Amino acid sequence: MLEEAFSPDLVKMFQAAGGTRFTTSAQDRYRVYIEYLEEKKQLLEGFIREHERFAGTGETAIVGGKPIGTYKLHPEISKVSGKLLNDGHFAPAVEEAFKRVINEVKAHMVRKGEEIYDGGASLMGHAFGVDSRVPPIKFNPLTTTEEKDEQRGIMHLFIGIVGIRNRKAHENVILNSPERAVEYLGLASLLMRLLDLSRTFDT
Repeated sequence: MLEEAFSPDLVKMFQAAGGTRFTTSAQDRYRVYIEYLEEKKQLLEGFIREHERFAGTGETAIVGGKPIGTYKLHPEISKVSGKLLNDGHFAPAVEEAFKRVINEVKAHMVRKGEEIYDGGASLMGHAFGVDSRVPPIKFNPLTTTEEKDEQRGIMHLFIGIVGIRNRKAHENVILNSPERAVEYLGLASLLMRLLDLSRTFDT
């Protein structure tokens, strides 16, 4: 039941609770056993409260570590990946997040009347490439060398998630680190927010 309801990290935490305690008398053993049960009970109640708090809210718990301040994933990333992350399905959570980013780039391109030939690196180059042209999607006014450098840097982040997503989609990649999964989802959230920002520079 625990493995079905909670992530592997939480199951391990529950199993490790209580530790090893040495006693000498039957009375002491009974007292220690009651304390052990109470500790397990409190831990399980805490898991259930957290599970209920995040279920269906669109928010995502940061598994395996404390969240940074009040940071929340981009709502669209939380929608497609939040439950997968909280249930411990880290690789699918990352794949769905990156697919969502790629689809958002496509949607921006369609909105601007641009043709879409594929969903890979060439799409990102056409969407964001700044060399000798004004790209369909831009993240700043592109009036200085520094602004163009920033645009190129962001473009390479988008190209990077295409490569990561392709490997995870076509190979049996094992991702068992909740911290790594959260970091990937944070990257996807950053890119979604940058796409939101890009509308400010529509011409």
